Formats: sequence, C-alpha cells, structure tokens
Amino acid sequence: MCTNFIFRRLLAVGTGVLLSLQAYAGPVIQHWQTTSGSEVYFVENHDLPMIDLSVNFSAGSARDEKAKSGLAGVTRYMMALGAAGMSDEQISQRMADVGAVLGGDLDADRASLKLRTLSSARERDQALDVFSKILQQPDFPDAVLEREKARIVAGLKEAETQPESISSKAFMTALYGSHPYALDESGEPETVTALKREDLQDFYHSYYGARGAVIALMGDL
Repeated sequence: MCTNFIFRRLLAVGTGVLLSLQAYAGPVIQHWQTTSGSEVYFVENHDLPMIDLSVNFSAGSARDEKAKSGLAGVTRYMMALGAAGMSDEQISQRMADVGAVLGGDLDADRASLKLRTLSSARERDQALDVFSKILQQPDFPDAVLEREKARIVAGLKEAETQPESISSKAFMTALYGSHPYALDESGEPETVTALKREDLQDFYHSYYGARGAVIALMGDL
C-alpha cells in the first residue's frame, strides 16, 4: 500500500512537471530557405491582428572603409527616404494611412529594416508593397541625401564636445586598433560630408542581396 501511494505521488508529480513544461514551452519557430538564398524564421501567432517583419543583412558598419566611415549607416537610413519614385513624405503617408510602422537597426555586423503592420488584407498589402519597394528599389535622392548629411554632420560635431562620446571613441580605438570595429557607426564629419549618391548605390548593391539575408516573421499569418 505504501508502494502504491509513492507510485501515485511520483506519477502526479511527473504529470505536473510535464504540464508545466508544456505551458512554458517556447514558441514554435518554423524555418526554411528561399530559392534565392534567404533564411526565413516564422512564428505564427493569432493573439493580435498584427505582423512583425524584420529583414537583416550583413551590411553593418564593419563594412565601412576608414575613408568612408558612416556609409553603412547612411545607406540603411536613406533606403526609407525614397524608393520606386516615392518621396520620403509619400512613404510616410502611405504607411500612416494603414497604421504601419517602419523601423530599422544598425550595428557593426548587421543592418536591418523592420515593419509592423495590421494583418487585415488592405493594411497588410499596402504596407508590404511599400516595404518591398524600400528593400528592392531605393532611390537615394540627392536632395534628401544632402539634407540628411547636414543633419548627421551637425550631430557629429556636437558629439565631439561630449566627454562620453570622446571617451567611447578612444576606447574603441584602443580596443580594435585599425579594425573596422573601431570606426564610429555614425562616421566622421569629413567622411559623411564626402559621401555621394554613387557610394550609397554601390554599398547597397554589394551588401543588400537576397542571398544571406535573414527574414524574421511573427504574427497573424
């Protein structure tokens, strides 16, 4: 009788542990590779009528040369400021019209563009249409580039007066020496000033290809 009692207790505990593990199990991540060489990771979730999409490229600031420091960051940023003949205002308006949000990140190794949109057909299709044009047909308009370069340079010159910025740059130089990791992601005033539209186009064509891209999808799909 004692043995049966112990067995029942162990069985109950084991069942409880199993149920707990199931309750706290992570999301199911589906993975596949496209015919063009992109890696796709997808988590299906219908709790909210939303989709989050991130496309990552090996296009971080470590791809910069010292003479063109800041090129990776300016290229990624400018992609969303003119594409397929749409101006930055038109892109913003089309996204705002369906409540979609554009974003992106840059570090030493990766550059990403991100989209959050509602999953309903009209909103999703319009947001994805604009997003795909940003990815595939960035214009890098000269007038916008000059405007953004002036803004970036003003910020860099202000940063040169900040102790935190000065010490950070000194630390990275001491740590990485002549390696591209030592370069400031934002560039230097003189290197950003010298950037041309052709530089952005060349960088884009070199590093923003489908092969090697990583696509993360999550949401109501």
